[in-house]
Amino acid sequence: MNTRKAVQHRALWTLLFTAIFMVILVVRLVIIQVADASDLQSYARNIHVHKIILPAARGKIVDRNGSVLAMDVPTYQIVAAPKYVNHPAETAKILARYLPFSSTLLRKVLSDNSWYALLDRSVPASVAQKIQALNLTGISVVQSTGQEYPNGTLASQVIGMVGANGKGLAGIEYEDNSILSGHPGYWVVQTDAAGNPLPQWQEAYKAPQPGDTVQLTIDANIEADAQKWLKWGVKRAHALNGTVIVLNPHTGSVLALANWPNFNPNNYYSATPLQMTDYAVQDPVPPGSIFKPVTASAGLGLGLFTPNSMFDTVGYKIVDGVRIDDWNPVGWGWITLTRGLEVSSDQVFMDVALKVGVSEMYHYIKMFGFDHPSNVGLPGDSSGVWIPEQNVNAVDLATIGFGQGMAVTPMQMITADSTIPNHGTMMQPHIVKAILSPSGKVLKTFKPRVESRPDSVQVAKEIEHMMVLEATQGTGVPAQVPGYVIGGKTGTAQKIVNGRTSNTLFVSSYMGFGPVPHPKFIMLVMINRPIGKLFYGDQVSAPVWKHIASYMFKYWKIKPYAGPVNGSQPFVKTK
Repeated sequence: MNTRKAVQHRALWTLLFTAIFMVILVVRLVIIQVADASDLQSYARNIHVHKIILPAARGKIVDRNGSVLAMDVPTYQIVAAPKYVNHPAETAKILARYLPFSSTLLRKVLSDNSWYALLDRSVPASVAQKIQALNLTGISVVQSTGQEYPNGTLASQVIGMVGANGKGLAGIEYEDNSILSGHPGYWVVQTDAAGNPLPQWQEAYKAPQPGDTVQLTIDANIEADAQKWLKWGVKRAHALNGTVIVLNPHTGSVLALANWPNFNPNNYYSATPLQMTDYAVQDPVPPGSIFKPVTASAGLGLGLFTPNSMFDTVGYKIVDGVRIDDWNPVGWGWITLTRGLEVSSDQVFMDVALKVGVSEMYHYIKMFGFDHPSNVGLPGDSSGVWIPEQNVNAVDLATIGFGQGMAVTPMQMITADSTIPNHGTMMQPHIVKAILSPSGKVLKTFKPRVESRPDSVQVAKEIEHMMVLEATQGTGVPAQVPGYVIGGKTGTAQKIVNGRTSNTLFVSSYMGFGPVPHPKFIMLVMINRPIGKLFYGDQVSAPVWKHIASYMFKYWKIKPYAGPVNGSQPFVKTK
């Protein structure tokens, strides 16, 4: 009897414990399926569902004729699910053979125990195929895109480059990044136990929208020739660097913008700051005598002088007790303003500036656009360096008259001087011609825009006449192209070092336009810090100008028309 009661007692306790366990189990199931359901579902999605960003194909950069300067090419992303990588050190060592990262860095990433890590944003197909063939647990290959520059160093500072994050870092790639970059898409997929995407379990997909094409005003053929001869000129003069700008004076379109040294955007990691600097817009320098047409514009425009006004040159001028030497220490005696520009007399243009006065001189400086950046459409566009008008004394004004005592960018300078061959009207310089859709449809065009009218037509013609004579029988003779009439101006400026004018460091320039009487271009060749016997603008920059101009005349099929005197009797005569 006691035994029976003991069995019943044990059965009762067993039933009770079973009931309690079932209640606990039911409660737990309720908690899991109801109370914690949302959190657990989210946890499961974090493990097995991933949103993969699909980069948009970047827009192209093309020249004015449609030649491709930068384009999007297929590349691949290397993606990891570190939580599923069984042997991080071994896997890192294998991947280091194919990716531009050390095994130490890769091991650190793969040991993170996270669900997702982007190892490399852009690898070529050949590398992607090799990694795919390894079948590494937790490592996946996802197709993507990347930017390529088929012409290497051509116009590299203008075009710029794209960083590892897919964003433009310099040049047009940076300035117009929002136009070029497009809009990324995404791919939400489930993954297997190893973290590999399962396309058949795709949950959501949004296609990326490719970026638009930026068409430049640059002509790649002229750009290549300018770059070739600039390199020759810089090396010939043992100089630090240089730039060439070719501008259509009637529209403001930049036809070429070359810098030397330059770099290859496909391998920008190895470039130096000097190679990546766009000297044309980012590095203000004293312009020297190529500024003299601006001073002449002020003197003629205010009616204070005529092309035949006479000046007694003795090789120097005393201003407020300070002797300022001309580049020619003995002068030329009595000469006209026209002859003063031909031989580039500093004293003549000191006299002109002092007669014009500070207020009117600064008025013309502003009219010629020197009080603001060029706004050509490139990053780092500098506004130059000027003495505040209220602080300018007579010595400052005299030196400004012949292009010293301030610093301007080459782009500002060529824009100002382009007023002369455009009959007194200065156009806004621009380097972007149009924005095109991925299919080639024109979305936006950039039409020529007048910036200011610093000169009258008459004054512009008078100065054009002076510059033709400068090129035919003055300091610019080395820039002459046989059979064509050109106008031009040499420049040799002393650099400012630690606030003082250097007697050994120069900026050598030649500014010229042609063919006269209907110029199709104006070109500035500026070479910085030539070393040795060759340092004057006519020695260093004029020959470079001549070579590039010769190419353009042939390229545009402009036939020679000038006689043996090459236009010393110009078509445009002063009244």
